[in-house]
Amino acid sequence: MDKWSGLPDLLSSFEYWSAVQTALADEGHLESAAPLYGHPYLDNGRLIIPRGPGMAEDSDGYTDYSIVEEPTLFSVRLSGRSRGAQIPETANAWFGTFDDVAKYFTARRVAAPTRSRVQPDRVESINTRWLDRSLAPGWDQVDEPDPGGFSPATRYFRSDQPERFYFTVNTDSATSFVLNLSWRELNSTFSEGLSGIERIPMPKFSDD
Repeated sequence: MDKWSGLPDLLSSFEYWSAVQTALADEGHLESAAPLYGHPYLDNGRLIIPRGPGMAEDSDGYTDYSIVEEPTLFSVRLSGRSRGAQIPETANAWFGTFDDVAKYFTARRVAAPTRSRVQPDRVESINTRWLDRSLAPGWDQVDEPDPGGFSPATRYFRSDQPERFYFTVNTDSATSFVLNLSWRELNSTFSEGLSGIERIPMPKFSDD
């Protein structure tokens, strides 16, 4: 299987959310400029995710994200500057497949921040639906140092698909629910209740 399986779905999702963010900003319903990110692109085993106008450098600094292919997994890397101090590149999540890390990034770094910036009335935080619910069906967990060597940590994995696993820097059973969604379900779930969403066409996904 192509290690980067899921990349077209991630790119389609970014285009969809850029359109959502732009529509919200045009209507005065977004606290920042739009879009939040530019078009991701591959560079020697690293998917670079450029900052857009909505994530521009400000007085507090900035954060840059990328997804890196490693020998047996994919890592989410971040770097940047905070209050004048440079943030060295570090990994804060690891996934066994690109499709899963792509869904995680779309949900946690694209869709959820969009919802959190809606004004004047806040919309529901989707992630709270899965808090305190243990793991999604089909998932299990084991205590294990994360790929960066930190312990104690937890590896979450699909019981029927052991190649699908993840670590995050915090206890994170809720991500298992995100990873059980199809691409269409993920994007439609996180766009629920947003103003004018019915006017923005949902792209076609590989798992439709």
